[in-house]
Amino acid sequence: MKSIEAAKISALDTKKVTLLDIRSKEEYELNGFNGSVNVPFDEISTGLSKLPKDKPVYVLCRTGDLSAEVAEILEDRDYNVYNIEGGYAAYIAHLASKKM
Repeated sequence: MKSIEAAKISALDTKKVTLLDIRSKEEYELNGFNGSVNVPFDEISTGLSKLPKDKPVYVLCRTGDLSAEVAEILEDRDYNVYNIEGGYAAYIAHLASKKM
């Protein structure tokens, strides 16, 4: 499975890729990324049909574990998919380390 570091999320161009955020609706509303698509993990079975297959999909969750599972499902369905390692927690840790 392909993956990227969470620190690279902000460099993604959501016009060229799909950033799939599988965190809960509440988490997404508090700190979702502009241009991302929210399909909470518990709605994955019905929500994946909304994803376009014509551009890469980057999957984000809180810690990187559930996103890896979803990335595998998408890979099995012939999506060009990447798991975001460490998820949102790793992204926040990266931002915090830049402030030091």
